[in-house]
Amino acid sequence: MYTYGRKTGCRISLDYTYKGMRIAYLENALLRVGVLLDKGADIFEFTYKPRDLDFMWQSPTPMQKPFIATSALPNGAFHDYYYGGWQEVLPSAGFSPEPYRDVYQGLHGEVSLLPFEAQIAEDTPDCVSLRARVRLYRTPLALVRTMTLRRDAAALFIHERLENESPGPFAIMWGHHPAFGEPFLDESCMVHIPASQVDVLDFHPNGQWQPGQDYAFPLVRNRRNGALEDVTRVLPRANHSVDLIYFKGLAEGWYGLTNQRQGIGFGMAWDASLFRSVWMWQLYGGHDDYPWFGRAYTCALEPFTSHPGLGIKRAVEDGTAVILGPEEVRETDLVAVAYEGEGVSRIAADGTVEH
Repeated sequence: MYTYGRKTGCRISLDYTYKGMRIAYLENALLRVGVLLDKGADIFEFTYKPRDLDFMWQSPTPMQKPFIATSALPNGAFHDYYYGGWQEVLPSAGFSPEPYRDVYQGLHGEVSLLPFEAQIAEDTPDCVSLRARVRLYRTPLALVRTMTLRRDAAALFIHERLENESPGPFAIMWGHHPAFGEPFLDESCMVHIPASQVDVLDFHPNGQWQPGQDYAFPLVRNRRNGALEDVTRVLPRANHSVDLIYFKGLAEGWYGLTNQRQGIGFGMAWDASLFRSVWMWQLYGGHDDYPWFGRAYTCALEPFTSHPGLGIKRAVEDGTAVILGPEEVRETDLVAVAYEGEGVSRIAADGTVEH
């Protein structure tokens, strides 16, 4: 993959397809980022080139072009098309059987299932930018995401513009859902995050952690043995557990996930006044039923505006939803980085990693 006529520096292309779906690539000396334009503008590849390591998880479900479902599922189509990778979640998160504003959003809303329009916004050896946009079908929202790579920086810079096109207020849950997998993910991985509290959702019978609110970070009660244990350490597949937890009380908006055995990590930084919590989906071989049937080993670390993951109607009732005013526009920036080392003490908004 390269920009025509250029074999060094930053490169970008809209020339690729996979299984009939449009793909964009951005690349510099350190990163290669793949974007699935025909499904949510998902980031399906985030490869750190010096190690030839893609951080993104590949689920047992293959990446595939949308198909006709065999039945209409109450929780929507998210899982039928979920091959792993990194989704944007909007305007609802988690699953609720109840409608909001007379519409059912299913699991994780509609953005991750929609095709995006895309154009190259900048293309030079020093910087490439991809602008992807979508207007939602079931809600009066329009989203523009601009993704940028700069020369010799192991960082993907993301600028977002979200508009409420209606003349009245509209409530949303909004987040990013990057899921990490092998060979990066193993039991030597640890989360670094400036949180003060942890909530545990009553999520699945194979949960490791005792459901509850406002645990003092990072210790959470293990419901299998009753002990308080560090919830930031990734567990092995043989643990046979699945949990959904929330890191709250963020001093700043950033996290790092470090494989201490390999000495490499993935991190993000964002505006904590908007994305106020981080969800951690811990899937350590324990989801025995649909859609994984015990085949999945992954974790996701997800900056979110709202919690718990029980749909927009519940977030409105709990006061954690974001209320967009009439014709309001929200803009925000995030950055995702790859780094080397055994841990991080901070990731700044400009992509700087402090050890």
